[in-house]
Amino acid sequence: MKKKKEEAFTIMIVPHSGRSTISISFSAVILKIFGVLLVGIIAAVLIYAVNFSISYRQIQASNRELAAKTMDYNKLQQQLDYFVKKTQTLEEKMQGLEKLDKDLRDLLKNDPALKKNIDLKQTDDSKEVYILASRSGIDREKAIEELRVMESRLPEQEQSLKELKNAIIQRNQRMASTPNIWPVDGRITSGFGYRRSPFGYRKEFHDGLDVAAPYGTSIRATADGVVVFVGYKSGYGNMVTISHGYGFETSYGHTSRVMVKKGQKVKKGQIIAQVGNSGRSTGPHVHYMVRLNGEVKDPASYLQ
Repeated sequence: MKKKKEEAFTIMIVPHSGRSTISISFSAVILKIFGVLLVGIIAAVLIYAVNFSISYRQIQASNRELAAKTMDYNKLQQQLDYFVKKTQTLEEKMQGLEKLDKDLRDLLKNDPALKKNIDLKQTDDSKEVYILASRSGIDREKAIEELRVMESRLPEQEQSLKELKNAIIQRNQRMASTPNIWPVDGRITSGFGYRRSPFGYRKEFHDGLDVAAPYGTSIRATADGVVVFVGYKSGYGNMVTISHGYGFETSYGHTSRVMVKKGQKVKKGQIIAQVGNSGRSTGPHVHYMVRLNGEVKDPASYLQ
């Protein structure tokens, strides 16, 4: 049996210079091997190109994500800066409130409405103040701790301020109920205490202040209160008596006309009557009396 001749391929190179041609022969097997290698190389290059493209896109996506995270970090850093600054501002305001509280307590230290003094923490001038020169210098943990401390101090401070508010309200009420203005514009004709009687030569105790004024001059309540008496009283003529609370009571005698009635609430400075000459009197004036817890007092000691 004849052996089949193996196929071969020949490549001829013909130079233009006229030199002899060059022939290169390849067997079909070698050519096939070369083709397979070429296809493999091309496939490898394509696979590399695809992988490179995918990796490049992944890198771009990662860069975009990193840029977004960087922006978020910058925003978070700005918020932290604001948080620390706000903490410092709140601490300064808290120290201001505590100082105001202390100053008010010093002013009201003798006020009976303040039953006790709350010893608040003194403002420490040496307390560290946040310096925000750089982001790396921000002490966030310290700021959070300061907030916790302020939060713990707020209930005590709130209670203290409520007590001060109540004391001031009561003080204002006492001031409004204290007879400290003149009942009428005029001149004092007779003071409080022992004097010679205008109706004789004997001495008598004068339990009020006589303030002379023209007949019909308006008489004012010297403090807030409630009218407890309106009528004629021997020696005092037409009289008005007002209870002011806190133990104070004032009376206005020798009036010509009364302009309030029993049980009526009146305000300091409100017109309650007019100057007259009723009762045991030598001329138009108001006999003004002040009682504290039932005991007559010198009205002049309260007048401003």
